[in-house]
Amino acid sequence: MRHLDKKIKAFMKLGKYLRRDKIDPQLNELILKTEKNNIWFTFEYIIKALRTWGDTLKTENIYRWISKYNFDSQKVKKIGIIMAGNIPMVGFHDLICVLITNHTAFVKTSSSDPYLIPFIYNKLIEFENDFVERAIFKNTIESVNAVIASGNNVTIKHINEKFNLYPSILRGNRSSIAILNGEESLKELKLLSNDIFAYFGFGCRSITKIYVPKNYNFKPIIRVLKKKSESITLNDYLNNFKKVTAINKMIKSKFYVAGKLVIIQDKSINAEISSINYEYYDNEESLINEINLNLDMIQCVVGNNSQKNFIKFGDAQKPSLWNYADNIDTIKFLLSL
Repeated sequence: MRHLDKKIKAFMKLGKYLRRDKIDPQLNELILKTEKNNIWFTFEYIIKALRTWGDTLKTENIYRWISKYNFDSQKVKKIGIIMAGNIPMVGFHDLICVLITNHTAFVKTSSSDPYLIPFIYNKLIEFENDFVERAIFKNTIESVNAVIASGNNVTIKHINEKFNLYPSILRGNRSSIAILNGEESLKELKLLSNDIFAYFGFGCRSITKIYVPKNYNFKPIIRVLKKKSESITLNDYLNNFKKVTAINKMIKSKFYVAGKLVIIQDKSINAEISSINYEYYDNEESLINEINLNLDMIQCVVGNNSQKNFIKFGDAQKPSLWNYADNIDTIKFLLSL
């Protein structure tokens, strides 16, 4: 189908644009504007998000992504997209899913990230004129045929109440975990530190809990995390770190301090910014069975395990086009409308 070929070529050109070493002045200005709007979106992390998308939108990835779908002509629908704003560009995957399926997107960006995605969409228009008016950015979403929304559980509850009669994909809070066996190499621990610290831990793919065997030696991972955290200078993060440390001293929790990160013994999967939780396990098979019962709270699992749903250390923040949030196939949903 010709329209599909033209879109694929535009995505490829966008990927090449985002992989360029030199940032053009217009994008550079927008990055600075975004950082000013949201201090958690540092210049470094915005560049990281854009480069990740550049690597994702390579020819082989795009063709692998779309190869399993039948894009025969279907009725064009109006799709409302309500985006989260926890990390830069987090809602872009939903947008390209709508664009590749030939629907029209009505997009409400997060106030935390209002500039980047409209700019990147306009770049797509430069590469392919067929994208004109295929994404319309709005302050409120109404009069649509279906909804895709991401946010915290409270936000998603309100969205569900408003759009409960519409076909929808609604994504609430999720966190990611890592299972360690105590035999990880220094390289693997360094890669894990990237999964923990990237975007200050705000992403649903950020590791917020580690499972370790009994008698686990924390010294190597503490050294790695301490080294990794040395570059953190953001006052809001440091204030949160001081608060979390003070509270856990007060309530006499079992915890370790690894530079500017607190590692707390806690059964919860979720953790506050500047901290992660840990829990001991006796048997890895039993642990995996327990995790499988709680997959509705988990975005991804990192570790050295041959099981299909495990992700390698360092890859948590690098989802492929076919790695759908909450394991809900967005393309399949859109093609079914």
